[in-house]
Amino acid sequence: MHIEIVHILKDALESNNSYLISDTLGDRNPAEVSKIIISFPEEEICILLKALDSEKTAEIILELPEDIRSNVLEMLDNKSILSAIENLDSDDAADLISDLEDEKSKEILEDMNPQDSSEVQTLLQYDEESAGGIMQTELVEVKDSSIIKDAINWIRLIAENVPDFYQIYVTNENDKLVGTVSLKALILADSTAAIKSIMEPIEISVEPDLDRQEVSNIFSNYDLVSLPVVDSNSRLIGRITSDDILDVVNEEAEEDLFALAGINEYNHPIYSGFISKTKSRLPWLLVTLLGELLIAFIIASYFQPTLEKFILLAAFMPAVMATGGSVGIQTSAIIIRALGTGSINISQAFQVIISELQLSLILGVICGLVAGVMGFFLTGDKSLGLNFFYVIFVSLSLASLMSAFFGASFPLLLDKIKSDPANGSGPFVTMANDLFSAVAYLLIALLIM
Repeated sequence: MHIEIVHILKDALESNNSYLISDTLGDRNPAEVSKIIISFPEEEICILLKALDSEKTAEIILELPEDIRSNVLEMLDNKSILSAIENLDSDDAADLISDLEDEKSKEILEDMNPQDSSEVQTLLQYDEESAGGIMQTELVEVKDSSIIKDAINWIRLIAENVPDFYQIYVTNENDKLVGTVSLKALILADSTAAIKSIMEPIEISVEPDLDRQEVSNIFSNYDLVSLPVVDSNSRLIGRITSDDILDVVNEEAEEDLFALAGINEYNHPIYSGFISKTKSRLPWLLVTLLGELLIAFIIASYFQPTLEKFILLAAFMPAVMATGGSVGIQTSAIIIRALGTGSINISQAFQVIISELQLSLILGVICGLVAGVMGFFLTGDKSLGLNFFYVIFVSLSLASLMSAFFGASFPLLLDKIKSDPANGSGPFVTMANDLFSAVAYLLIALLIM
């Protein structure tokens, strides 16, 4: 289906037919459109976007992969970007402007409506990984002294400027958040009653510096639709909505997955630039390579006679290293996920490590028995085979044990120093496991055989 649309768009570009572009893409979902147009060169993406209305353009730009979005924004003229931003919520506008070069973002902010510009600049001050970085300033706020009839009239006046809302925030004369009112309660209440009479107390609120992963956990634990953001004096400054949290959940899961694999950021496998993809993957590959070269140096310098004496040792070394590595990566993934969801914390580090060591020992013993029996029969000699069985069994058990220790310790250590537990855990665990497994395996062989 997309192939046919791509052909239509190519014809439209060749004939400079803006109407055909608009007719083809105008009614489609922005996420679907972004998947269609990323197959085009970035210069042509800009032409396609300019043929659409500014509201649609803004939504499509936000759906583009980050590296392609940045390049497209640099190519688009300020007028097109400004038209797009004017149709976005404050949080999305801030995200889009943050992708621009400093000089261009400054020009855009100067050309924006003063009030919108002020709101966006306020949001840009917050870390993008914080509650302030994902909140929006558009919300419905009424005073606790208001009459319900007056509150409804006020909401009618401002509703067009506020995206989907299901809660009304209630503040006092000092702008401090004191409660919320649901739309259902507002509609069913006596219009002459005071807002205070139907107000529910604040269940939970957050300050703008809170990490967005913790905000995500709060939404999950409290089943929230929106969450108020307050300053240190409990004054209402914004709200976070469930659709923002869905984006956070997806982004955090993506970041953890890529970090575990040693990839710095997502790049489209086909349409992202070669240089961008290389920069994303190469650093951790080089770190891992240096670790593996160190292992090669140690083996060549100290264990070459051992390997030459019994060639089956070399044949089983990959099995020992790979099995230990798999245990380490499994452990690391479990710990990273548990830290991310808040089901464990750093104060439980000792319990976590002990639990993982117990499990890994059982896994190592089982794998060691299977591999050891195979090694025994491959030697063709009962005495030699028994010694080789012991080497493989002990090595695999120890490799699994230590890999689990590395897999649990690295994420917990990173969390302790306030870094993302997923950052580099995969490459570090792999490198540490391979180094320990190879050296331990050959040392045990040297002692037993």
